[in-house]
Order: sequence, then C-alpha cells, then structure tokens
Amino acid sequence: MANSWRKLLAIRFSSIGDIIQTTSVLNTIKKYYPDCRIDFLTLKKYKPLLLNHSSIDHIHSIDAAASIKSIIDLIKKKEYQIIVDLHNSLRSKLIRKNMRKIESYCVSKPRKNRFSLFLNHQNNFDKDFNQKNWLHEPLTKILPGHYEPSQISLNVIEKEKKDAITLLNKNGMKNNKYFTLIPGAAWKQKQWPVEKYIELIKLCVKKYDLTPVLLGGQEDEVCKEILLDSPSITIDLSGKTNLRQAIAVLSGSILSIGSDTGFTYASEALGIPTLAILGPTSFETGAGVLSKKSINVQKNDIWCRPCSQNGSFPCYRKTQYCMEKINTKDVLLNVEKLLA
Repeated sequence: MANSWRKLLAIRFSSIGDIIQTTSVLNTIKKYYPDCRIDFLTLKKYKPLLLNHSSIDHIHSIDAAASIKSIIDLIKKKEYQIIVDLHNSLRSKLIRKNMRKIESYCVSKPRKNRFSLFLNHQNNFDKDFNQKNWLHEPLTKILPGHYEPSQISLNVIEKEKKDAITLLNKNGMKNNKYFTLIPGAAWKQKQWPVEKYIELIKLCVKKYDLTPVLLGGQEDEVCKEILLDSPSITIDLSGKTNLRQAIAVLSGSILSIGSDTGFTYASEALGIPTLAILGPTSFETGAGVLSKKSINVQKNDIWCRPCSQNGSFPCYRKTQYCMEKINTKDVLLNVEKLLA
C-alpha cells in the first residue's frame, strides 16, 4: 500500500453474515497497515453489528432509501484515498463510478462458476475457494506478497456481557453454562428439521448439563416449534433481543449450533466454538465457518448440492437429502469434538 494512503473507505451494505465476513479484510489491512484509517459504509440497521470493532475507525450508516448523490457528497467530504467495495452491488458500483478520482478495488462475483455449478453441477472453483479468500482477492495489489488473511471478528464490551447474563437469568437460566442454537434462516431450505434439533437438545442437556438458548428473529417460527417439545430448561430468546443483545448472548456461549445464517457467523467471529449445519449452500456459495474452533456439518456426496446462491430455491426433489441425511449423531459427534 502506498505511503500516501492514510484513509480508506470499505463498503458493504448488507446483510449480517456478509458484513461479518468483511471484517476479515479489515483486520488484514489493519494488521499490515496499522496507521491506515478505515471507515465503513453500511445500512443503518446493521451499524450496531460493528460497534467497538478494533479495525474500524468510523461507521457511516445510511437509510436504505438514501440517494446516490447524498452518499457521494458524504464521501467527498472525507477525502478518502482508496475505496474497497466488498459488495459489488448496483449502488456501490454507482458510487465508484461517480468517484473515479479515488483509487478503488472491488470484489468480482464468480457468477460464471456458480451458474455452471447450479445448472450443470460442474464445479470449476479452486479447491481453496471460500468467502474469506474471495474477499481478499481484490487486495492483492495492496497487501504484501505473502500476506496471511485474518479471521473475522466482532467485539462485545463487558457491560453488554453482564446485561446478557441478566437477560438470561430473567428468562429462567439457573446457571451461567449454556449453549446457543440458531435454527432459523432467511430460507426454510437452509433449516435443519425441527425434530432433529429437539433430539439434539435433549442429548446435549443430558450429556453436558448445559442450558439450551434459542436465538433468532421474530420471524423465526422454527424456534417456537422446537420449544414445544424441548426440555423445560430451554430458553427461547427469538424475537426478544436487539442485534447487540443477541451478539452479547452469543459471546457467553459454551458452544453455538446453527444454520447458514448471520448469527452463526457472529458466533464464529466472537471466537465461540461454532457448528454450522449446511444443506443447499456450501463454500462455493460463500457459506461455511472457517476458524479452527468451528466445524461444518454437511453431506458432500449429494449430487445436487449446492443448488442456489443463498438456498432460496425450493428443493426440486421429493426429499431434501442435503438436510435430511444429516442425522443427530453426525451433529453430536462434532459437538463432542468442539467440547473435548
């Protein structure tokens, strides 16, 4: 990176999981260029996610309906030397187009490879392809020749952790030893079956004497379904926390188990042993946990997997094998590895 580059703007507008993944890039830049000021541009509803982050000096948050002109005016006032577009959306493209005097780098979406993978089930991706490596690709001209990509990260302050314990106690937790479950997802195809979660919860409670805590949004009905037949000590916080509270609850977990969804990656970013249950998505679509403390549970011998970029396409087979073939024993064995 040129010595003159002292102010950098990173852009990612949405969503929870994708924004968390970008923190790896920010951490890498900060590691090699600690004097570089890094500002982050995102939507207002996601700003809380990145509060107190050690690699971010300032967060610019905008309304979803903000005009391109208003965003450009904001950027011009800050006199950035470089823009790193980690989204490559229409909005971010227009911003870069109107800021041509500022040096910019942008991720290149592997649409051709994904099209071939989904339509023809032909995998042309490099064996080491994953979200972290992909996000770092446009920065090869900035970073040292043999740089080491950093891990994703989030930060929770002590008061938030104490408040999380208070919240859990108010909802019936008898001890401070708990594990979190994140069974919901934006698309139902990415959710492991309810009955399997219930069986897993019962086994974990019996074997490890941990309190199960369900996390998710108000829309995650799967949490309510799981609660109906789970042990009485199960705590359902779905729809009862804001973004910061949910992250704080995750930060105190012994273990987290979840779908390919934002809170699962938040758990990984907090350094919590995390188990991700992957069905219709995979590394090639940007899914999957990568830290040494985390494990992906998936069936790699399903010929139709992955089938779409975000798991949104309904399964065209009579049985959704990519999820149904993952049994409770598979998950429990990996829980044992993480807690060993």
